[in-house]
Amino acid sequence: MAKVQMSLRLDARLIREAQRILRARSKTEVVERALSTVVEQEKHRQLIRRFSGTAKPEDFRDS
Repeated sequence: MAKVQMSLRLDARLIREAQRILRARSKTEVVERALSTVVEQEKHRQLIRRFSGTAKPEDFRDS
């Protein structure tokens, strides 16, 4: 995975809190994990939206 170096202005309190919660070793790890989480959540939302309302009542009956 290619990495880019950039300069960001972030809320120091949020970074510290996220670092503690995630037990991350670095601020870079905090940001990468946060971004990964956002991407994963969106993928889940899209799947839910895609399959929402497609089940039939018989799909939930025991065989």
